[in-house]
Amino acid sequence: MFERYTEKARRAVFFARYECSQLGSHSIESEHLLLGILRENKSLYKLFSEPLVEVAASLRKQVEQHTPLGEKISTSVDLPLSEECKRILTYAAEEADQFSHKFIGSEHLFLGILRESTCFAASLLQDMGVSLESARTEIGGKPPEQVSATPRSPGIPSGYTTSRLLFNSVAQVLILELRGTGGMHLLPTRLFCRHRDAEAYEPIGKPSDDLSYESPVTCNSEPIILFNSLKWDISRRSGDWGGVYRFRLDTKDLAICVSKEQLRFSQPHGRMWIVELISLSEDASTLYVNIGIEKEVSGGAIVNYYLAKINLPNQELELLSPLKDIKY
Repeated sequence: MFERYTEKARRAVFFARYECSQLGSHSIESEHLLLGILRENKSLYKLFSEPLVEVAASLRKQVEQHTPLGEKISTSVDLPLSEECKRILTYAAEEADQFSHKFIGSEHLFLGILRESTCFAASLLQDMGVSLESARTEIGGKPPEQVSATPRSPGIPSGYTTSRLLFNSVAQVLILELRGTGGMHLLPTRLFCRHRDAEAYEPIGKPSDDLSYESPVTCNSEPIILFNSLKWDISRRSGDWGGVYRFRLDTKDLAICVSKEQLRFSQPHGRMWIVELISLSEDASTLYVNIGIEKEVSGGAIVNYYLAKINLPNQELELLSPLKDIKY
């Protein structure tokens, strides 16, 4: 669905989800999307007659007054798009096509909101004197390359595409998981981060060329992320589990927090490795994982996969549920 989206457009949708969670809403509405768009694309403020700061404050105040405030929702919870937001995304694609723009940018999302003329966000824009016609004139008048240039932020290497995006609200930091775009998947998975107000991403750690950092998780109580690691043997086209790392987003400290030697499991078993991280508890004490466990049977060994949790302070593993449909 988001293959044509520029990075700013993707971040706008991401921040719409964040605004939704902070207001305690259970679906992403047009007003959340508007806040996300204007957070990412300051050039759209040219459409308003008032100064940027005043417009931003007024819009946020009206959205908060309009929304029945609920309990904040964890950013790890998947919040759905409302039906009006789905229509807005469809309109955005149509607007990009009308301008013959290859990519869908935050500008097109803005036009999509105005086309959904009865939604709350569109009414806010109309009350501030922004019309669909004036917005089309401003956006359509830009050289196409400014809107449709291949999206890439400073610090992001070539040959990669975004696989996953996380946000740590304590440190106000975005975390990107990047995977190689080549068909042979020889590029190791990498993690990058940046503060929400920064332009450039920075790499997390300095892994060797054969070590992948992947499946990051975070929580809302600590400025940390945890991620899995896999050491690849290119000749065998297979990898060995390298442990789980903890990275502090404030101090940049990086350390192993779960390893083969540390992990404790009371049941008889052969090899054991973490396939991917699923989630981290809000107090950062419990890690949920997909784990593969080898057991000896007559004539050989079998591998079963489980949803499991690890008590990080004592490194104890507890199996929660078999994953019979997971195959590797």
